[in-house]
Amino acid sequence: MSFKRVRYLSYILITLLFTSCSEDSNVSNIPAITFESLEFRKSNSGFDQDSLTLTINFIDGNGDLGLSNNENDYPYHPYNAIIDQEFNWITIGSNDVEPPLYVYEPNGSYYLFSNEDNRPNFNCENYIIDTVNSTNKLDTFYIQKNENNKNIFIEFFKKDNNEFAIIDWKRIFDQEYGCGIDFDSRFPPLNVANSSQVLSGKLRYSMVSYGFEMILKNDIFKLKIHIKDRDLNTSNIIETPEFTLEEISVE
Repeated sequence: MSFKRVRYLSYILITLLFTSCSEDSNVSNIPAITFESLEFRKSNSGFDQDSLTLTINFIDGNGDLGLSNNENDYPYHPYNAIIDQEFNWITIGSNDVEPPLYVYEPNGSYYLFSNEDNRPNFNCENYIIDTVNSTNKLDTFYIQKNENNKNIFIEFFKKDNNEFAIIDWKRIFDQEYGCGIDFDSRFPPLNVANSSQVLSGKLRYSMVSYGFEMILKNDIFKLKIHIKDRDLNTSNIIETPEFTLEEISVE
């Protein structure tokens, strides 16, 4: 089996509204973001999905922001393999697994994952159905997803009895296996000049779903957001104000 490129369904539209570049050497190379706005648009038909559009401000000292869709080699690969001490790739049905288990990365490095064979039941967080080597034979491999495959991360929190609880979108429409789609994704390269310079601007990030009204209803909710740059530096985590869908609805 190889670390192959994986095609994702996209529920996100990201637009670069405005950027500016400068030679200010005092700006950190770790990206920084601030909240700008959040808008809800209800579909005019029963066939289209509703949308939430988030706008954030960003600044980065060397402008290394964004990943192309086809960048799926290390360190932006989608997942790491779980192997045993004999370096066998582990599947959901593997017999005679020899612990300890290791995380194996496509650059050849590996590190301890577990001292025992602790494979869970099938779910889409811990397993991927893929082909073996160059054949068309499918199998279900035990994996660890690679967070660095994405560069923008969104968490939803809904208020209940004055406490905020996270919404697990992957299980909204697939409670048993968690095979739904969350709103973590990629935005494309922003530094079109491909030079090291301060880059700042706004990102407009549109999330589309049939589930916004069903899950959020008239409840109070908020988002947490952070981004990563190409060097895998993580920005600050920001929180939106508390909203209801009605308060942020636009035509």
